[in-house]
Amino acid sequence: MSSAPRFAPQIKANPSLAGFTVPRAARWVPTLALWGVAGVGALTLFASPIPLFQKDVLHLIPGVREYYTDNTPDSDKPF
Repeated sequence: MSSAPRFAPQIKANPSLAGFTVPRAARWVPTLALWGVAGVGALTLFASPIPLFQKDVLHLIPGVREYYTDNTPDSDKPF
């Protein structure tokens, strides 16, 4: 005969980090991913007029590069 009660609850270790367990964190992943994509989209939209952002980020994207290339002749630029 075993010494453990027959109908005792089985206790399992549930690892957590700062109160977040793996299943609880997995529920937040889609929400955080959606907010991350929206944040990157907003940053790109609001920072697209900045020349340094155009040169460092937007010129590296193949379909966007042609849109931000300045084809204005030097004689038509005021400064």
